Amino acid sequence: MNPAKPDSDRLACFVCSLNLSGMTMTRVILWLVAITIVSFVIGFCLLALSGDFHPSPENKASPFRQTAMFSPNTTTIPLDSTTAGTVRITMGAGEVTVRGNAPATALMEASVFSPAPEWQPDLLTSVNGSEKTVTMTEKGHQGKEWFAVHSPNSWEVRVSETVPVNLDVEVGAGDSRLELGSLDLASLVVSNGAGDTEIDITRYRGGPFGAVIHNGVGDLTLRIDKTGNTRILMHHGVGDITTSGIVQTDETYTTAGFDPALPVNEIAITQGVGSVQLEAV
Repeated sequence: MNPAKPDSDRLACFVCSLNLSGMTMTRVILWLVAITIVSFVIGFCLLALSGDFHPSPENKASPFRQTAMFSPNTTTIPLDSTTAGTVRITMGAGEVTVRGNAPATALMEASVFSPAPEWQPDLLTSVNGSEKTVTMTEKGHQGKEWFAVHSPNSWEVRVSETVPVNLDVEVGAGDSRLELGSLDLASLVVSNGAGDTEIDITRYRGGPFGAVIHNGVGDLTLRIDKTGNTRILMHHGVGDITTSGIVQTDETYTTAGFDPALPVNEIAITQGVGSVQLEAV
């Protein structure tokens, strides 16, 4: 009776059998790598579909993003004893939603959807007399994993409706949605390098304000209150301009019944490439 072959001999026989069947060791390694990658993809998809990734209630970008969003981290910045505020928001890439409805005692409340604490934006506050300033800035992609730049980046910011606010929103690439009708705007600056921008200031009952809107590449929609005394100065590059309820005179657009002798909401728009839709509602 022959003694059992050692493991090394068995491995050699296995390799020989692979070669005899037309399979080289290189092909074996490539098949193992391919199987590993496919297994990783299938496992990731099952994890997303199982609900372990929590979707954002406002996220509508794609089926993947609806299943792969993360639970938000929410931060509240109190007004304390201040009676006016400045909110500056700077994001490199992602989606930003800004609206009113912050808690009564807060200047701002922000919910950030991200998978790790180190991805949270920097939040800085300062007080100058009766005014508080909040600066919310994306840290960038330092320290993120290789797939991080493709991960959803979504901020939802609620701003105080009880004090006058200077609002500054800057997005490098992504979509911006600003619902500002319930705010008391002192000033508004919006800058979007690439992406769609939607600004809604209908039902506005705050004081008169000045606004500057820069939109590089992407569509811009601006809705204003038809009862407001609003004038829009347009500098437009490539794309169509459509209006509804707006009176146009050359590059100036106004609400019906506009009176320059009264306090004016002055809006200057610079649009690079993309369509512009102006609506008085």
